[in-house]
Amino acid sequence: MFSHMIQKMVCLSYRGSESRLLRRHSRLELPLLVLTLGCLFIPIIAHGENWSTYRHDNRRSGVTSDTVLFPLDPLWVWKSPQPPRTAWSGPAKWDAYTGNRDLQSMRNFDPCFFVTADKDFVFFGSSSDDAAHALDAATGKEVWVNVAGAPVRLPPTIDGDRVLYGSDDGYVYCVNRRSGEQIWAVRGADDNRRIFNDRKLISLWPIRTGVMVHDGLATVGASLVPWEESHLITVQVATGQAESDGCFHRRLSAVTLQGALLASEKRLYAPQGRSAPLAFGKADGKPMGAVGEAGGVFCILTEDEVLLAGPNTQKEREHQIRMTSLGESKALASFAGTNRMLVSGKQAWFSVGGKLKQLDRSVFLESQKIISEASAAIPKGQKPSEQIVATINDAKALQTSAWQWSIPCAVPLEMIKAGDTLLLGFHGEVHAYACDSGELLWKQMINGSAYGIAVAHGRVFVSTDDGEIYAFGRKL
Repeated sequence: MFSHMIQKMVCLSYRGSESRLLRRHSRLELPLLVLTLGCLFIPIIAHGENWSTYRHDNRRSGVTSDTVLFPLDPLWVWKSPQPPRTAWSGPAKWDAYTGNRDLQSMRNFDPCFFVTADKDFVFFGSSSDDAAHALDAATGKEVWVNVAGAPVRLPPTIDGDRVLYGSDDGYVYCVNRRSGEQIWAVRGADDNRRIFNDRKLISLWPIRTGVMVHDGLATVGASLVPWEESHLITVQVATGQAESDGCFHRRLSAVTLQGALLASEKRLYAPQGRSAPLAFGKADGKPMGAVGEAGGVFCILTEDEVLLAGPNTQKEREHQIRMTSLGESKALASFAGTNRMLVSGKQAWFSVGGKLKQLDRSVFLESQKIISEASAAIPKGQKPSEQIVATINDAKALQTSAWQWSIPCAVPLEMIKAGDTLLLGFHGEVHAYACDSGELLWKQMINGSAYGIAVAHGRVFVSTDDGEIYAFGRKL
């Protein structure tokens, strides 16, 4: 609030009082005036943060420390001549066996042109013109285009002066951040067979996991269908070489790697869509098994390595987000009626039952653990003891207290956190709410549906299924 007030004061000084200030101060006083105004700008022009990869980081948290000052002004709009062409057309209309309708889409990882951004540029891949693009972050003007041989479905990853992306042509590309000039290209699979998909010629092993960069290495999955061998590979970011320390090439059977890879300190996680995500050793790619009761391609890995994901089949009657972890046969907790969730530390936010809610995740999960253990202690076919009933009731009361606030809100298409603000994307709108209270801070109408939101250096970038990218910020 203080920085917002200072910013208003400085803007008013520049816009309405510049000439009066100059007339009132002599030449000797001007240096002092400039120094004073410069000091006033210090709280405003804070050190920004890049949005370097899909959903900000390798945990796909959607959480950045970068702050946004509201209200925001429209800065520019970039529009593709053609909307995104998704890899998969969506879920079946209905499940005849179970009678379920309105099934969840398990592979909707490319509904828009998701972006990455730094102070200078906005990067995105296009599934309509088969290229990676760079825009000027301040103006939205196109800086360069690097054409691949097939659609680019996930955004490029920024690593210093390099930008890396994968394509349906089966290659991983590394280009210069400023010029777009190619530095190297590596094929993800041994074979170079091609097939027709959506009237385009693509590799039988497209790169649909994005490019994960960590410790000077780039990891990707090359995969399409479970009856063909899939590949999980790591190469050197600087050279694209695979014959060096830390690099590996795993050949996998009966899997399909779809959607952005995730990583903790020691493990990699690969979503599969209609099957459970797979875990691998981060250092060597050694398979570590599937994560039970999880699925879909929207996955978040928390700081304590809890995986948030959807169900592993389309047969659930409601959209769900499940909290689960490797080695657990059952989900730690499930939340029906939603398909998006956000976690930062102990706090979680999601919209369910027509309300956006804040949850103390640690209290909720601990209470759930007590309830599960107490319920498991009830002898089969017998009534629970008074002590068990009391334990369960106390835990349920504690669980109820974990809910901190709620406000009316539909289920968003995207949700991220920037500083102390939640940014939510909807059909035709983008909203901003205060994290600690749910207060509506800003609302903006847009064309299309806001499936992607990113924040970098105080600017907000919104991507829609119409093929538009909006930039919002403060005009000084």
